[in-house]
Amino acid sequence: MSTVFFLQREPRRREDAPRPDKRDEPGTGVGRVLVCAECLHAVTSTSARIQMSGGHSHTFANPHGFLFHVACFAVAPGCDVVTEASTDFSWFTGYAWQVAVCRGCGTHLGWRFRSADSQFHALIVDRLAETDGSGS
Repeated sequence: MSTVFFLQREPRRREDAPRPDKRDEPGTGVGRVLVCAECLHAVTSTSARIQMSGGHSHTFANPHGFLFHVACFAVAPGCDVVTEASTDFSWFTGYAWQVAVCRGCGTHLGWRFRSADSQFHALIVDRLAETDGSGS
């Protein structure tokens, strides 16, 4: 088993920008676009929000003690997975995880979780920004 570390600069999300895990969304439409805070590449939308393990957002620690505040999305077409699937230290029982990065710039945005019959993305809230536009 190899250990993968990702280092990055502070994201460019403005402090007054709406947080992707806090904004209420009407039940219709495609929602607002969520983009990578680093390069503004479109990642997902607010309409793709889902609840997993009782909530849309969660705070977890990895085995090294780093805390991550993540929000769950059914799809994140702006992400690529860059590691093999692993069930070690999975935050969601029954799911294997893979590291997910921005397709635009390669910034670590979160993880894709897969089980035998479903998958979803858990994305790091502070590495996303919300916009009305389509992203890059």
